[in-house]
Amino acid sequence: MRDKTSANRNNRVGAGMSLLACLTVGLFVPGCVMEDFNDIGETFFAKSPAEAARDALDPYNPDLRREGVVLLSNAPFGGVDAYLKMYRDYVENDPDPLVRGAAITALARHGDAQDAMLIAPFLSREVEENETVRWYSALALQRLHNVEVIPVLEKSIRDEEETGEIRAAVCIALGQYPEDRVVQMLLFGLDARELSVNIEAGEALWLLTGEQFGMDRVAWQNWYTAALANRNAFKNQQAYFYPTYDRDKSWWEYAAFWLDTSWEKPSSPTGLRSREERRTWEMEGSPSEAAVEQGVERSEFEKVDDLP
Repeated sequence: MRDKTSANRNNRVGAGMSLLACLTVGLFVPGCVMEDFNDIGETFFAKSPAEAARDALDPYNPDLRREGVVLLSNAPFGGVDAYLKMYRDYVENDPDPLVRGAAITALARHGDAQDAMLIAPFLSREVEENETVRWYSALALQRLHNVEVIPVLEKSIRDEEETGEIRAAVCIALGQYPEDRVVQMLLFGLDARELSVNIEAGEALWLLTGEQFGMDRVAWQNWYTAALANRNAFKNQQAYFYPTYDRDKSWWEYAAFWLDTSWEKPSSPTGLRSREERRTWEMEGSPSEAAVEQGVERSEFEKVDDLP
């Protein structure tokens, strides 16, 4: 018994020394930044689902609301009806732009095709002056399929006062709609002054047609005119998958080998695929209440995107 106790003590001491060694090495590794140590703190002091839900409903602190929304939307149970109602309310009514951006991202992940119509107005500079919110709206429309948002996407891509990053994101979203008007928008994008818009417009045209003319607008125009006359412009359309966030592991994630860091995989948008396919919560009763009452593990908060 004494030997077993001694072994357990040695294991604990060894684990503590290993962590101390990781921290010490991290202090002297070139490029080590304070965010790495914030990640360490978040690992050991992560919020529970109940705490995240309370933060998401905080009426006074928008930073807590934003963080709570992000944590809930990244959890498997983040798509239950109670949370969807909260996301939609925040998209329309929250005065803080970063909370709106977080709610838009949450709806893009857990909402349905009709939510695209709720999000679409916030892509317009006339409606939303905050660039971050417009950026997250463009990303959201890559994940929600609804042909009714095409006019909003067209207005954005033709707005030469809009940022290149947002217009490039709009080009990606257009790659899921095999229509003549969409091709005309993408041909317009090939003439944009921003290289990022040119590249994404060419990629979207490839998805729609299966042809590869890169950023050569003349080649695209000539081919499309002939294909349109033969009514076979979209016969080789490629499968559309929305892009997802990814990055290399940090030094801390390599050191913390016991953590399972996973990232969301590209998939087809809701509207082309049913919302039910994405649900991972299968408990009976009210999932949101069950999650709080039964204390879902903190590790259930899946890493998907950075906080907006």
